[in-house]
Amino acid sequence: MKFKYTSTLATDTRGKMIKRPMLELELLNQKGEFVMNALALIDSGADTTLVNVQYASPLGVGLGNTPKVDIIGVANGKVSTCTAVFRFRIKETGDELEIPANYIDSSNVNILLGEEVFFDKFKIKFEKDHDTFEISKSKK
Repeated sequence: MKFKYTSTLATDTRGKMIKRPMLELELLNQKGEFVMNALALIDSGADTTLVNVQYASPLGVGLGNTPKVDIIGVANGKVSTCTAVFRFRIKETGDELEIPANYIDSSNVNILLGEEVFFDKFKIKFEKDHDTFEISKSKK
C-alpha cells in the first residue's frame, strides 16, 4: 500500500518544508486492546524501534524489571533505554505486530520504527521524489 509523506513544521537548509515517512498506528495494550492512535516515523537508519516512555503506562508496559540497554545516535553519548514489547496495528492496512522496542525518555523521540523485526516483516520502498512510500508484506 502506498502512503504520502507527512509534512512537518520544520524546514531544511533550502527553506523547504521537511516531509517524513510517517505511519498512523493504533497502539495496543498487552491484551491486544486498542489504547490510542499515534504517528510513527519509519526510520531505515535506526537499528531498533524506539518508543517514548510516555506510552509505557497507557500500554500496560511495566519498565521496572525490563532489561536496560544503552544506545547511541539519538543524543550526545549513550542514552539508557528499557527493552520491552511494543504492540500496534497499522491503521490503514490492519496489519498487527508485536515487536521488541527500546523505551526511551527523550523529547526528541516519539516512535521510530527501526529495522529490527519491522523491516523483516515488510518491504519498504521510499519514493521521496514522489512524496510517497510503499509498504508490502515481506515474502520471507
